[in-house]
Amino acid sequence: AFPAVSTGIYGYPVDRAARVAIPAAVAAAEAAEHVSRVVFVLFSDADLAAFRAAASELELEHGD
Repeated sequence: AFPAVSTGIYGYPVDRAARVAIPAAVAAAEAAEHVSRVVFVLFSDADLAAFRAAASELELEHGD
C-alpha cells in the first residue's frame, strides 16, 4: 500500500503525483514475483478522483 507522498503539507500536485506513482507501482508489481495487488491509500475523495483519472488515462482498472 502506498500513500500519496508529498501531496499534503509539501503541496505536490495530486494529479501529477498520480501520473508518476501509478506507472511506477505497476512496473514494480510486474517485476515482483509475488505482488498481485497494489493499493493506494488516499486522504480525500478529490485525491481518489485524481488517481482514478490518472488510471483511466493509462487504461488501468481500479477498485473502490
